[in-house]
Amino acid sequence: MARLAWLGVRLVGVAVMAAALSAGVVHAASPVQELDKSADGTPIIGFAVPDQPALAPEITFVDSAGKIGALSDYRGKITAVHFWATWCTPCRAELPSVDAMNANLAGANFTILPLSVDRDGPDAVSAFYRDNNIKSLPIYIDEGLKAFRSFKLGGIPATIFIDAEGREIARVLGERNWSDPAVAAVVRKLIGGG
Repeated sequence: MARLAWLGVRLVGVAVMAAALSAGVVHAASPVQELDKSADGTPIIGFAVPDQPALAPEITFVDSAGKIGALSDYRGKITAVHFWATWCTPCRAELPSVDAMNANLAGANFTILPLSVDRDGPDAVSAFYRDNNIKSLPIYIDEGLKAFRSFKLGGIPATIFIDAEGREIARVLGERNWSDPAVAAVVRKLIGGG
C-alpha cells in the first residue's frame, strides 16, 4: 500500500510538472537550468524556474515547542522550503542529503526550512531525526497541510526556493540527492555561490 501511495505522489508530481511546462511557467533558457544538464546534455535534475518570479504565499508553521514561525521571518536570505514526511519512502531516503546540504551550504545567505506534513507532529520527526542521524535540520511542522496547499503542491518530497525578497525562484518536485555535485552546483547558482 505504501508503494502505491508513493507511486501516486510521483505521478502527481510528474503531472504538475507537465502542466507547468505546457502552461509556459517553466523558462527553458534559464541559466540555472543550463546547469541542469550533464556534459552530454542529458537532464540530471529537474529545477522548474518561473519566467517571472512571483511573491511566495505567506505561510506559517510550528516548531518542536509549538511556537509559530513564518516564511517572512527568513526574508533577506535564500530559503529552501522542503516539504517531507516520516512515512514517505522517497522523503526518508532523501532527508539525509537535505541535512548534508544544510550543513554544507546554510549560512548568512541561505537556509533550509524543512516542513514535515506528519500528522503525529514533532515527536515523530524527532524520533526520525534521532534514528537517522539528522543533525543540522530544525524541526518544523506544517499543521493541517496549510503551507503545502498554499504552494499548490500535489505530492512530496518537494522543495521550493524563495529569494531574499520572498519570491519563488525555483521548485523541485520529487526526490533528489542533494549531495550530488551536479545538484549542489545548481543550488550554489541559485544562492549566488558559483
